[in-house]
Amino acid sequence: MNNLAAGDSGYYWCGVEISRGSAVGTQVSLSVTWGADSVSSVGRVSVQRGGSVTIPCSYEDSYKTHVKYWCRWDYRDSCTPIVHSDSPNFSDEVSIRDDPDRQVFIMTINNLTDGGYGYYWCGVEISGGSAVGTWIFLSVPEGSTWLSVDKQEVTGVEGDSVSVQCRYEYYYRELSWCRMGGSCIRRSSGLDGRPVLIIDDTVNKVFSVTMTGLERKDTGWYWCDDGNLKIPVHVTVTTSTEHDEEGGNNEKQSSVLLLFLYVGLGVLVLLLISLIITWKVCDKHKKNMAMNQNPGYTELTLNPDHEYANIDRTGIIKGDPAEQLNPDHEYANIDRTGIIKGDPAEQLNPDHEYAVIDRTGIIKGDPAEQCVKKL
Repeated sequence: MNNLAAGDSGYYWCGVEISRGSAVGTQVSLSVTWGADSVSSVGRVSVQRGGSVTIPCSYEDSYKTHVKYWCRWDYRDSCTPIVHSDSPNFSDEVSIRDDPDRQVFIMTINNLTDGGYGYYWCGVEISGGSAVGTWIFLSVPEGSTWLSVDKQEVTGVEGDSVSVQCRYEYYYRELSWCRMGGSCIRRSSGLDGRPVLIIDDTVNKVFSVTMTGLERKDTGWYWCDDGNLKIPVHVTVTTSTEHDEEGGNNEKQSSVLLLFLYVGLGVLVLLLISLIITWKVCDKHKKNMAMNQNPGYTELTLNPDHEYANIDRTGIIKGDPAEQLNPDHEYANIDRTGIIKGDPAEQLNPDHEYAVIDRTGIIKGDPAEQCVKKL
């Protein structure tokens, strides 16, 4: 096969005819890559519909300053660009981030649908339109993914341990735990000098990996490999100081939040008190205005040596009071000409109006500050 293109990747049959259509042979998998020695990645990934995935692509040191990009193969010997590192165009769907210090660029795809199924190109621009890169096949199954992890980003503290659970439906060969640019292991042993404990729970279909005695140099990309698919995981190792500082920063943030909460509550209380005081002042002012504007109200100039009583006007006597009044009661002339005591029948003027004095509310002392009389 000559002039191979990425579209030629796939499965082929190497067969020998026996007789009339029958044959024997074997299946061959062909993967066509560009510059495979310069750029590497995971090859095949399975992502649940509606989910997201982050895929790393590593490159040679000489490509640190080159533009990296991500495109999709459309089966017409062309690759439709999606995003470039020099103009990331971050969106909710696709993003790219280059990390020259670790010689890796990372693509993240969100909200995958059936339309996301297919081949993608993880590339580095060289010059004059040429590029190096590698192909990644992305599958989006209807049900659960064939190979997945709970989290693609895990963090551990130096000297401590970190665990990853790889979940699978089935696998072609034994599962492996690999480091990008390093080696792979299938059983508990050492990986690049780091002790690794592996437990394969075939009942629950969980491949658990625990890396112990972590060091800063263990930070990097790893993946679970079932012999066909891979799922990448990034491990970050921090020092205990950084971990404590992070915890301290969280505590400081919590303290600041509580401070703002208390200050806010204090301001609300002060505002409520101010509103109550304002309401009372306004209410008193309205009452004073009503009294000043109503000619039916007047202030009395009272004698502090006297006693006073509210006049009960509900029982006003008109006409000839001599025939209506009880000599045991006290009466007041409505015109305030004076209080009549004793036998009112002999003292009252039949041309005036009178009211019974209600002495239940007698005011003593200096009533000048307490009494208002409605005329």
